[in-house]
Order: sequence, then C-alpha cells, then structure tokens
Amino acid sequence: MKKFLKEIEDNICGLLLLAMMVLTCINVFARYVFKSSMPFVEELTALGLVIISLSGAAVAAKRGAHLGLTVLTDLLPEKVQKGCVLLGHLLGTVFGLVLLGFGISMAALEYELKLVTAGMQWPEWMMGAFVPVSGAVLTVRYMQLFIRDLKGKEEKS
Repeated sequence: MKKFLKEIEDNICGLLLLAMMVLTCINVFARYVFKSSMPFVEELTALGLVIISLSGAAVAAKRGAHLGLTVLTDLLPEKVQKGCVLLGHLLGTVFGLVLLGFGISMAALEYELKLVTAGMQWPEWMMGAFVPVSGAVLTVRYMQLFIRDLKGKEEKS
C-alpha cells in the first residue's frame, strides 16, 4: 500500500491513459462501423489529457526529471549549483501554489456560474477541480525535492 501511495500519480496516469485508449478505440470503431460517434468520449479524453498533463508534471517533479539546461550552472562552484537547484525547487513550489490558487478560483467561478460541459452536460467545476488538486500535489512534490536536496540526500528507489 505504501508503494502504491508513493507512486499514486504514476498509477493515475497509467489508468487514465489505458481508459482513454480504450474509449478512443471504441469511438473510432463506432464511427467507422456504425457511422455514429459518441461525443461524450471526446470530452472524457480531453479531461483525461488535462489530468495526465498535470499529474505528469508531478511525476516528473517527484523523479527530478524536468528538463534543465546546465550549460551555465556547470561552470559555477558546487555550492552555487546546489543553490540554483534549490531555487528551482522553490520556483516549482510557487508554481504549484499559483496553480492551486487559480484552480480554486476557476472551479469556484464555474460552480457559481453553473457552467456545464457541452456534450455530457456535467458541471464544469467537477472537471476544473482537478487543477487545484494537481497544483497541491505538485507543490508537495517540489517541497519534498527541496527538503531532500537541502539535506543533501539522494532518494532510494
């Protein structure tokens, strides 16, 4: 259970990707065989893409796999390099907090205006709620990286 929770974003991304693939294949089959598509599938796959993108950012943060250009930082002393890494983690944390704040505002506005999706007529705020949740997860992952790198420890797999 501990391993599942440690890799929760990975599992969510994998399950969503599988569900999106199956739904899209069914929709393509229906479109070409029955000459009728299912419009709700497009909404669900668009939602899945948003969730995978935001959760994928948290996965990359957790693994320290975000792209970085080290041409300049490699020329700096080791302590300054560590400071640059820590600054990057702090900026990632700030970005997660901004995503959290604006996501809450967006979902609250969608709820207040009673917006619904075009095809399924589901409340938009239910879809928009994934933005602040992902922002919170991204914030936690960057804070974990900051603390780990501040202590100078490498994470064990």
